[in-house]
Amino acid sequence: MATVQRIGSLDIARGLIVAVMALDHVRIFFSSAQFDPVDLSQTTPDWFFMRLVTHICAPGFFFIAGFGAALSEQNGQSKRALAGFLLTRGLWLMALEFTVMGVAWSFGFNGWFWFGVIWNLGASMIVLAALIFAPRLILLIAALAAVLLQEQWLALIPYQEGSIWALFATGGVWAAPELGPKLVLFPLLPWLSLMAIGYAAAPMLMRNDKPRGALIMATGIILLILFVAARVLGLGGGVAPDDPQQVLAFLNVEKYPPSLQFTLLTLGALLTFFGVVATLEAHRRPMRMLHPLRTYGRVPFFFYILHIYLIHGAALLCAALFAWPRDHLFWPGTSWPQLTPPDGYGFGVLGIYLMWIAVLIVLYALCLWFAGVKARHRWWWLRYL
Repeated sequence: MATVQRIGSLDIARGLIVAVMALDHVRIFFSSAQFDPVDLSQTTPDWFFMRLVTHICAPGFFFIAGFGAALSEQNGQSKRALAGFLLTRGLWLMALEFTVMGVAWSFGFNGWFWFGVIWNLGASMIVLAALIFAPRLILLIAALAAVLLQEQWLALIPYQEGSIWALFATGGVWAAPELGPKLVLFPLLPWLSLMAIGYAAAPMLMRNDKPRGALIMATGIILLILFVAARVLGLGGGVAPDDPQQVLAFLNVEKYPPSLQFTLLTLGALLTFFGVVATLEAHRRPMRMLHPLRTYGRVPFFFYILHIYLIHGAALLCAALFAWPRDHLFWPGTSWPQLTPPDGYGFGVLGIYLMWIAVLIVLYALCLWFAGVKARHRWWWLRYL
């Protein structure tokens, strides 16, 4: 089996994604706000930007998963072996989504299925296991076309509320009474395209097994410029701002399902960061301040599993300490979890940031330990965590 050399800048990018993701989930479990932070009729800038920065997470997960698969191939892993790994890892992730992670979110089985980011990562890996045998250029063109023309091909789908198209294209409630209610946040096709782009574009963004920092950064900046152009011209889906001068309206892009504007903004921001860090790495600049992110990024799935249990458990503890209502923390109901906090529950913006920092400190110690375990041992099952 080929040994994949770790790339520090890629680990740091992964670490940024999971650290920022933890902020969003701390907000979900600790927020006192009884409104959607991107609802411009109710939100304030501090709540809005707290949610906005976390938008990079899902696109980053999918792009970097594809990018990492290509790196395994460049390091000598055969396509057959890579396909086998993607298939088994994909099945593993999907199984965990509906068991271990289902319990983490609700602390119980409450009768409904939540098709979140982990299920889609797993499903996309299974599909990518077949797509890697296609010519890379054709795969890249097809994936880019799927992203660029998403608004057009979604309009062709004969969607009805509750239909199975929610699972593949549109998201929303998939109504299959014999299986129980299902909420699809991450439909397969829009996110699979980002993983395919990451896989197909990786060789162009690498040189001598190292990221081409300047090219990656330039790509990110170009995507951000294209976002501004698309937003001004009203291209690429989403809700066009009434007044482009209003910053919140201009940045308020549609995630479910991801619009072209959303993808340009989030992937542009992530690639710009990745490119800057890769450039610093290539010039051997010290990056000690980023060491925690690198540690998280070496074991991102371990971080993911633990952080939901940790945050959810901490929310229950705080509810007991501060006499907050807590029934909603068990997500009662059978069709939709209760995400809006009741009266008298939760922290404001400052409290959420402080709780986020506390969560990251605890997870740093745990991730540092587990990264050491992975470095010292070559047990096969460690590749799946």
